[in-house]
Amino acid sequence: MLGDAAPLLFPILLLLLVGWFLPSKIESYSQKFSQPVGKSILNIHRFGPLIVVGIMILNRIRTIVQRDMSYLEIAQRLGPGDFEFLDLKLLITGDGASEMILFGLLCFALLSHKLPSISISSAEIRKLVQYRIMTYISFCALVSYWVLFPESSYYSPDSLPLQTINSSTGIYSPILVIATGAMILVSSELFAVTTIPQTDQGLNTLSKRTKWKMYVILPIMIFLLSNSLQSTNSWWTNISQDGSFAMLLFFLSNSIGLTFITVPSKSIEANLQHGEGRSNSLTFQLVINCLLLFLITANYLRNSEPFDQGNGYILQSIWLVIGMVIFMAISLILPNFGFDGASRPEIWWLRMSLIFTPSILFMITPYALFLLPASWILLAISVIQPWFIETDVQSPSLLYTIIPLLCLTLAILIVSYSTDWPLMSFLATGWMLGLFASKSIEFHIKRLKSAEMV
Repeated sequence: MLGDAAPLLFPILLLLLVGWFLPSKIESYSQKFSQPVGKSILNIHRFGPLIVVGIMILNRIRTIVQRDMSYLEIAQRLGPGDFEFLDLKLLITGDGASEMILFGLLCFALLSHKLPSISISSAEIRKLVQYRIMTYISFCALVSYWVLFPESSYYSPDSLPLQTINSSTGIYSPILVIATGAMILVSSELFAVTTIPQTDQGLNTLSKRTKWKMYVILPIMIFLLSNSLQSTNSWWTNISQDGSFAMLLFFLSNSIGLTFITVPSKSIEANLQHGEGRSNSLTFQLVINCLLLFLITANYLRNSEPFDQGNGYILQSIWLVIGMVIFMAISLILPNFGFDGASRPEIWWLRMSLIFTPSILFMITPYALFLLPASWILLAISVIQPWFIETDVQSPSLLYTIIPLLCLTLAILIVSYSTDWPLMSFLATGWMLGLFASKSIEFHIKRLKSAEMV
């Protein structure tokens, strides 16, 4: 198998993806060398991951065509026999799905500076968009690397079944694979928009187009994921044994956070004033983060199969919240080192922690999934609370913001707790919290501007 024949291939891909996480630093570093050496470093940095993943895909095609029985997937799904063209469907529906998605995302990142939406932007903005997209795709690949590229797909196990035991159609729906790739791709564009402090017409166009694309993709993904897991008493066992399904939930959560929270907040918080009471706003957000993360996570753990007996859910919740607090504390230091391009850099970094930390903690514990409901609720609160706590802005009406958000939150929590699979029930409807929070403040800002014009 590929892992046995070329064992260094996977560590090399991992290192190259780490380089993509800091593209501007790598490309700046390459300029310190002579032109031939610097160009070689640049080409390896940019095209290395694409070449390695291309080799993985070509090798998978070869194994399917030759019916290489040393591969677990070939032995279990196809077995010995002659090649048929339909066997190539496994490239999308089988273990090769992650390779195909990553290859497409890498190609998109390398061409992203030519997006039509930013064609009128400066060369500097277009380059920044490409760097941010490379960073986001690298992050998604790195946090899911151990899940989407398992050893069983590339290394020969000690024993193989003597006959096929699984369906030849694969394990994934082609629609789910395509929708997942599209969701990550569009999320990378939204990540670029929200992480670039500058703004121009091109970025505004990119923001509008990507949000509309995400409005189409997200309902499809929620529907596909909700229907791929049956409502049974062992719903958590089904999720915990399928790391790829759990990873899709994190990708979905990241997309929802970027679409309904961080991108709208970039324009929303530009309308805040100098920030009288800004420290109180940050303190409130920190306190409520710790409180709700523990209470809501503990309740969802208590309703799950592993912790439905005893008090183990309390200890697990404490460890999960400690992990979140550590990342939030680190993020609060970053503005002191120059990462302060947002209007409210501290609250911006707290939001990014709420969005991305659960997927990082998933590399340590599968129970990080239970952080998502509290994270979504806190993200919605983070959009509204500065407008009430900071004293130099006109607060919106309680009747149109906090009260409806509170009622909507309680309704979603009650409905989700009443089902056999509460976590999935929340994820199917919880996105409405972020949407309502951002739209209610946007409506308030429009009213303020209309009053000024009068």
